[in-house]
Amino acid sequence: MIQSIERAMMIIHVLAKNPKRFFSVQDIYNETDLPSSTIYRLLYTLENFDLVERNEEKKEFRLGYTWLQLGMKMYHHTNIREKAHPLLEELAINVRETAYLNIPKLNNSIIIDRVDSPKNVRIIDMIGEKIPYPIGAANKVLLAFSEKEMQAGFLKNISDLEKIELMEQLNVIKDKGYSISYGEKTKGTVSVAAPVFDLNKEPIAAISAECFEYDTDTEKLESIAKEVTRAAHLLSQELGHM
Repeated sequence: MIQSIERAMMIIHVLAKNPKRFFSVQDIYNETDLPSSTIYRLLYTLENFDLVERNEEKKEFRLGYTWLQLGMKMYHHTNIREKAHPLLEELAINVRETAYLNIPKLNNSIIIDRVDSPKNVRIIDMIGEKIPYPIGAANKVLLAFSEKEMQAGFLKNISDLEKIELMEQLNVIKDKGYSISYGEKTKGTVSVAAPVFDLNKEPIAAISAECFEYDTDTEKLESIAKEVTRAAHLLSQELGHM
């Protein structure tokens, strides 16, 4: 057995006990008894491959989303994707547009599933694509329902004028329960998204439908919003959200 790989996996198993939590080197040392210098060296190597993420202020680490991206290439997919897929299929048929499932990753979201529109002409965004906040309805709805801390972390990186405009949008989205964006990612398209919540009432995904702007009016958008919100609500219920 290769010692460095064995030690790296010992660290990964510690971080995997609570994927959302940041661990200090001392925490990892307490669990593994590995030398601190070895822990630091392995963590920085893992970080280079996005296998761990670092909290710069506290010098703490947690699992990176590369594990999810690697997992998406395998036959068996994540539990949320398995539960969501039938709902995406139904949504795509009901609205006759392409349906998507996105999950948040820091200041981005990742498309982890898609069901294509039954139409001959359709919009296709690739599974595995990473989309930066706040571009698109899915990202805006995830941001709108995120905790204030997370919002503040993102907002500090944009100008005051952008901040005011974005916060106005997020407040409207939160009141409505869904988001609509026009041509933010792909020119000439409209996207409608609603949040998916877990047992802890946290937004862990967004379900969306995307259509061409030329083929869309207010009545159609209202109908799509109703179906998208319904699908997101049903998935939330399946994940334990009451």
